[in-house]
Amino acid sequence: MKCDVILARFKAIAGSLENITLVFDQGNNSKKILKDVDQNIHFVGALSPYQHKDLILKANNNLNIISVNNYELECYRLPSRIWELDLTCVVYISEKLRKGQIKGLEQDTKKVFAKLHKLKENIQQPTKKGKKRSQRDLEKKIKSLTTCLPENLIRWRLEHLQEDTFDLDFWVDKKEFDLLKEHKFGRRILITNQHNWSTKEIILAYWGQSKIENVFKRIKNPFHLALRPQYHWTDQKIEVHGFICLLAFLLVMVASKRAREKAGFTGTPDDLLEKLSAVRLATFIESPLQKTKGRYKVVYRLEEMDPDIKVLAEGMGLSELKLKTKIPFSVYN
Repeated sequence: MKCDVILARFKAIAGSLENITLVFDQGNNSKKILKDVDQNIHFVGALSPYQHKDLILKANNNLNIISVNNYELECYRLPSRIWELDLTCVVYISEKLRKGQIKGLEQDTKKVFAKLHKLKENIQQPTKKGKKRSQRDLEKKIKSLTTCLPENLIRWRLEHLQEDTFDLDFWVDKKEFDLLKEHKFGRRILITNQHNWSTKEIILAYWGQSKIENVFKRIKNPFHLALRPQYHWTDQKIEVHGFICLLAFLLVMVASKRAREKAGFTGTPDDLLEKLSAVRLATFIESPLQKTKGRYKVVYRLEEMDPDIKVLAEGMGLSELKLKTKIPFSVYN
């Protein structure tokens, strides 16, 4: 979707762009997009640390600790000229990201070591058929096996034994690994043209993306809101399907808000739907008295519920509603 179309929608909703701040992830960055956005609306975005190593280097030597939502964050703020734009940059360390990157690196290293161990075993035996091994070809193969890891992390030594047999030693450079952990991993770079915002406000705005991501996650839940699977193929029907799912999500959030306020519910919207699905309506058919000629009487009542579900049902006013099922039945068949 083009930038001008998005801005037109914002104007139609809010009437003005002055109090709107667009938040987007680093995957949506480009020089052209940033220029278009910067000229029309406030924004908070992110940059790749690997493409802006100079900012990371500056930040590593000037980190300060601030408190954001009860988290102690190491961060550094500085004005920067990026892609011909005057922006405010905030570099901070995400401990969650840092731990994830370390875990991922350890897993990747383990996989590479398994391949190197296998290669080590093979090259210790002479070639029986085909082309003889050469040290140059083996060096190329070892380099290709380690290209998925950061440069200089894996050290190795290839020693010629006899004929076309070799011995291979390899290890992790601890100094390089510590450098990655302490000075590169976990870094995030935020950029904004909201120059008057505090560092805390900029970080919180960026973190606000998680709320939207949570919406997408809930709408994709196949058991409740069920955006997927969708059994439609035309654009018009797909749009209607998506709109209905969005309406369902809004209704669920309204119900969740009411459950919190009226019944003290503390679970997630998904938990709420699970509990409400346990509320069942029973149909009772009361026969007329034997001495009178009357008609059968139908009475609807909620079935007995667990105490926590009963509190929830009463708090949301379900027990006060005049409920009636639309399931057809007859006592005369």
